[in-house]
Amino acid sequence: MYRKRGSVVRWENGRVIRVSECGEAIDGDVFRAYPSPSSRAPLPAGRGEGERVYDSLRGANVERLIVIEGFAEHECDGVQWTETTRRVHISVTRGERRVLVDLADFDLGDVHVAIEALARAGDERPAPPRVRLAPNVGAALLPSLAGTNVVELWQSAAEHDGKGLPVHEQRLTNPPWPNWFRPSYRLRPVRMPLHLRAVAASDDVDADVPRAVALLAPVAGNVLHVLCADGDEVFATTIAVERVLAARATDRWYPYGAGSFGAELLV
Repeated sequence: MYRKRGSVVRWENGRVIRVSECGEAIDGDVFRAYPSPSSRAPLPAGRGEGERVYDSLRGANVERLIVIEGFAEHECDGVQWTETTRRVHISVTRGERRVLVDLADFDLGDVHVAIEALARAGDERPAPPRVRLAPNVGAALLPSLAGTNVVELWQSAAEHDGKGLPVHEQRLTNPPWPNWFRPSYRLRPVRMPLHLRAVAASDDVDADVPRAVALLAPVAGNVLHVLCADGDEVFATTIAVERVLAARATDRWYPYGAGSFGAELLV
């Protein structure tokens, strides 16, 4: 038995959506989910930081902008825990190109870098022999590399997974994955690697090679369509990542897959 009480404020393309919900789910041979009569969790109070973030990003070239701020209480088989949520999704266009940025906090540095690079981008070029991926781009790639030999991946420790079980730090090799991801009480939880972290033989990421600073499309397996900055020049390119030569991990968490930590990767 899983129970959730949650409230969220969502700013999306000029609208404000406020939602409070309570639900229960039973995960057995048949998965059942339904609203619960429990009292609702409180909405984030007042004019939250999410609204200020939303207002600061609205602009003429913003194609889509979603900012979320929420709170939830969870219970699964007697284990209780709480969770706060911050999310930003933005797509910005220039001509036929668009950059995509997803965040799990309200630090907008990645957004500003992506927008500035898009404004200076020239023609598309073939992929350079070596590229370093900015931490936000590396984080987007990691979920697709689980179960491959492109890079060594570890699951980082956390107190609870989607079933309230502890998430142990361990190296990830092949499925079935040890923990459970539950995106909503309405969906059956699935085994997924959580809080991914990349480990390589070296953390010496060459600062002189072109740097992929932003995604131009969602990650497709090991293939990235990105904006690369090489000195004063910015260009679009497509990279098929076959091997990670060096990795420098960060403590910043991104909402890709069931979560991954930013990593500057030399590929």
